[in-house]
Amino acid sequence: MITWTRRLYLMAAWLFPVAILIQVLFVGLSLFTGQAYWSTHRDLGHSLAVLPLLLIILSYLGRLPRSEKLLIWLLFGIYLVQAEVFAAIRADVPILAAFHPVLALVLFALALIIALRSPTAVRTEVHTPSTSQQHAPAEEKGSLAPD
Repeated sequence: MITWTRRLYLMAAWLFPVAILIQVLFVGLSLFTGQAYWSTHRDLGHSLAVLPLLLIILSYLGRLPRSEKLLIWLLFGIYLVQAEVFAAIRADVPILAAFHPVLALVLFALALIIALRSPTAVRTEVHTPSTSQQHAPAEEKGSLAPD
């Protein structure tokens, strides 16, 4: 089970930065073609929550290193602020809502870091209690007790 969850994690890790680029494309289409793609941008942006959530689930099922899990939780937190908070306050607090595209850059950078780290993360050894040194007998740990 761990092998396929790690493969899915690798694919989802790369899918998220690609999805952010598609989001930017929709904004560009709205700005430069005169056609309204804002609703597509908004709808896709809200549906993208599935990817960070999937990454969180797969990182635990695949027993990825703690550092990867922390980065993914950070990604999810930034996504929530980006997609839900800043987008929702644009009419009430436009000065803060102006940070929406800035956070998009931060989100893309972090997603790209996670994607670039993902091949290494999925190749790391899975530490189970049976293979961990903390549960090894004292003689294997190099006990200081006299013989």
